[in-house]
Amino acid sequence: MTLTADSKGRIACRDLFPPHASFEALKEPSGRVTLIRLRREAGKPRLVKPIMRKGLLVLPMADAELDSEALDREIREERDRENARLLG
Repeated sequence: MTLTADSKGRIACRDLFPPHASFEALKEPSGRVTLIRLRREAGKPRLVKPIMRKGLLVLPMADAELDSEALDREIREERDRENARLLG
């Protein structure tokens, strides 16, 4: 089967590429392109209802307290990694 890309670089073939399917593309040095279809996770998203707290709608935390020190540490580490990446 020969497929030809359109002017925007798209390839369409309903038999090979069903609508809304995701693929990982691997390009080899020889010019060969391999597509691997990605599967969706089986788990369903959990429905969480917001609750009213101090006049604001917030999401309830299931048996967990927010550790502000750990959150602060994670934010600083992420900023440091991003700065190191940008500044070299």
